[in-house]
Amino acid sequence: FFGNRIDLFNLKNHENFDIYIFPTVELLVSAFGKPNNCKGKVFIVPNESISGAIRVKRRLELHLTGTISNSFLKKQWLNKVSRFFLWGNSHFSVLKNYSKQISKKCLIVGHPRHDKFCYNKNDKTKRKFSVGFASRFDLLNIFDNRLNFEAIYNGWFDKYNFNYAFSKKSNVEHQWFNAVLDFRNFLDIIKILNKKNIIPNIRPHPRENPNNWKKFKKNKDILYNVSQFNETFVDWINKQDLIITTASTSLYDCSLLGKNVLLIDKLSPEREKHGNLYLDDFDPILKYFYRPKNLRDFEKRIYKNNTAKKNMGLKKLLSAEVNYPNHMYSLQKVSEYLIKNEYSEINFNLFKILK
Repeated sequence: FFGNRIDLFNLKNHENFDIYIFPTVELLVSAFGKPNNCKGKVFIVPNESISGAIRVKRRLELHLTGTISNSFLKKQWLNKVSRFFLWGNSHFSVLKNYSKQISKKCLIVGHPRHDKFCYNKNDKTKRKFSVGFASRFDLLNIFDNRLNFEAIYNGWFDKYNFNYAFSKKSNVEHQWFNAVLDFRNFLDIIKILNKKNIIPNIRPHPRENPNNWKKFKKNKDILYNVSQFNETFVDWINKQDLIITTASTSLYDCSLLGKNVLLIDKLSPEREKHGNLYLDDFDPILKYFYRPKNLRDFEKRIYKNNTAKKNMGLKKLLSAEVNYPNHMYSLQKVSEYLIKNEYSEINFNLFKILK
């Protein structure tokens, strides 16, 4: 069973799997409720890129081990995990610092989205200059359309002990300020592109509601398209000549694929004052991309070379975070491990299941 938010309900009808693969411990908890309810072996393959850098390692630790406040219960859930298939050595270091016992259950495989099996062949046909917006507005456009009041309340309640870089208090308004600022910059940039007869393609974040993007553009003087829901993120990136995004770990994908990127987190000096250590505002990947200081500078860079140069610093970072250059065999390593160690009477092959 490959667990995600959409498929969790299937476990109510089909509970007798030999192997369960979840992206996080949180979803494992959501699926079974109690540790003893899960009878099969559990494996964790994270599906989200979070830096293991010192400033944000607490966020990665929570992502990998869960936010269960009861330490005894949390240990029970972690004991259910047979193996963590990690992206890179920085992730391993965070888990080793958390628990040497858990670190013994870790195997570094690399970035799962970039296994060579997942790549489609690029269309070489000449086409118009294509610009993609990697959206990160899950706060403003949450997938379940919850009330803004509820989102603010959850942030204010602060059950995860979020720490903001420039405030002694964990005030949720910082996050909202940056989200609104980034969205306003998106609107400004769309207008600039439209004047050049460019219609950008929006890629909603997985936690966004893509239908709201479609509704929003009706009767507006801005033009954009919304990506196909069933298109993989890597395939979508590969179709774009230029990626525009705010502070986001999607930059690791862009770097691995050698894409042109314009990062908008420096368009306003006010944004840095509201930085959040538990988001991507301080990820070390940001400094390797071009970050225009204003819209005029942004416009001048649209058709220029905006790729991140893979110098020693970037290569070292990619190696630590996504197991570069061996990331292209990530799912293969997962499959080989499961076949070798969990194979019984079933002819198990991860790639056949993925197809």
